[in-house]
Amino acid sequence: HFGCRKCLVKWNNKWKWKLFRDQSVRYDSIVGRDGWLYLAECQMVEHYRGVLQFTPEQLRDWQTLLEHRRDWLAQRGIKFVFVIAPDKQSIYPEFLPLWLTKVRPETKLDQFVAYMRTHSTVEVLDLREPLRAARIIAPTYFQTGTHWNQFGAFESCQELVKSLSKQLPGLPLVPLDAFDRTNKIEPGDDMAEFLGLTLTEHNAVYLTPKPGLPPIEIPVMPRDKPWLLYTKNPQARGSAIVFQDSFGRYWPPFLGYDFGRVTYLWQYHIDAALVEREKPLVVIIEMVERNFNVTNPKELQAKEALK
Repeated sequence: HFGCRKCLVKWNNKWKWKLFRDQSVRYDSIVGRDGWLYLAECQMVEHYRGVLQFTPEQLRDWQTLLEHRRDWLAQRGIKFVFVIAPDKQSIYPEFLPLWLTKVRPETKLDQFVAYMRTHSTVEVLDLREPLRAARIIAPTYFQTGTHWNQFGAFESCQELVKSLSKQLPGLPLVPLDAFDRTNKIEPGDDMAEFLGLTLTEHNAVYLTPKPGLPPIEIPVMPRDKPWLLYTKNPQARGSAIVFQDSFGRYWPPFLGYDFGRVTYLWQYHIDAALVEREKPLVVIIEMVERNFNVTNPKELQAKEALK
């Protein structure tokens, strides 16, 4: 708690990086190879290595939560999809430091996906394979940040719409060639700033709609509601509600083409009153892998209290 601590930490990180290319874990980040940074919070190292695993009871708790959500929504004629946004190391493991090796190949997410496919019919969207495949076209994640870039968000949204189409036939799938794609060289993203490192971001891929696409309205929300965002599209019908984290904040420019209105709330629990009031076609819950690894589904179910 002494004065100038953050400044001194950043200076220390900066000089260790410049002089020694230090690749230690610090300030909740891991410095990988070729300028790649990885977020180390939520016991990332133990989860990536496969040291930490779900117990059978924990897997059943997730099944119970998701099936309860699906059934509660189905009673109201509303569809449901649970989406897990992969951690960057799940898509770009090759840039991790050499000391970060696997103890066992199966992660918690592997356990969960296999379990749900065997024991449940809840729609669970695992985005890892599509995002790995999309790397052939363009980078999908920032090198110096924790998030997917706009291209990664677009590809994940494409997979989401394909998944939704099983329950809501007729949703339009906007092709990639409807956008102009640019890759800008920018200063390092959020993790580089946290570490006090001067790095260059090479994976800042942006998608700009071409003139043929209808404009999507994204109103500016008041400062007292930073957790709320929504889009409006007069040329589409129906509505959706997305309960999400920071990864879901990259979806509005793309998911907005499929619904007349999409409401985004930065939380993982379903707001029953909002759902009853809005009566959407679908409720989507997006959760980043690292938070999924450490979240207690019983606590979420108690918080929602869906009746």
